[in-house]
Amino acid sequence: MFLDHDELEDLTGYKRAADQRRWLIQNGYKHELDARNRPKVLRSHVEQRLGGSIEATREPKLRLP
Repeated sequence: MFLDHDELEDLTGYKRAADQRRWLIQNGYKHELDARNRPKVLRSHVEQRLGGSIEATREPKLRLP
């Protein structure tokens, strides 16, 4: 559901939670803070931002008579 610590570090390039949060805000990533003030980012949000598809999208089909 959420990125783990290593994934969050890979995304932001920072180890410290405060630096990660600053990077997330500057780059427009939605996140919440846990009880220790560490950012929590939904994996699905990152996948959408980076061009991944969570669910298959269907193209509309043209029906000709």
